[in-house]
Amino acid sequence: MNKAGAFIIASFFACGAASAQLAPAVSDAPIDITGDRLEVVDEVATWTGNVRAVQGEAILTAQKLIADLDDGGAFSKIRATGGVRYSNGKDAITGKVGVYDSEKRTITISDDVVVTQGEQVMTGGRLIYWVDTGRILFTAPEGRRIRGIFYAKQKPEQS
Repeated sequence: MNKAGAFIIASFFACGAASAQLAPAVSDAPIDITGDRLEVVDEVATWTGNVRAVQGEAILTAQKLIADLDDGGAFSKIRATGGVRYSNGKDAITGKVGVYDSEKRTITISDDVVVTQGEQVMTGGRLIYWVDTGRILFTAPEGRRIRGIFYAKQKPEQS
């Protein structure tokens, strides 16, 4: 899987009432990126206008996607801005800005982050995900707090 795939397919969810972790998925599926305009200058590719990146069931949408290319042509850093939304077919995360950094091996979503998995919802200011370890850090905007609404599964009563 190439570095763009790590950003797009890094399955942002396995959040539950007892755990809040992110589980990366692996995919060799091609990545289909579309937008109203594409401009490439030096080693920077910029898609603008209704950008949609699809790999398998994973979909990333934004108004702008900027990809820095390394010497081998792979994406070294990807920034998505403007109504960023990631969905893997059942779960979703939204924010105003998303950044994948291949050197730091992190994915950061910021500005009014909303994580949704089924009925469960978490909101905050910024979410950082370390791709290799699965560690997450969810921080609140100044003066506010992280909020999570979780529905515990009921165990059947035993006689």
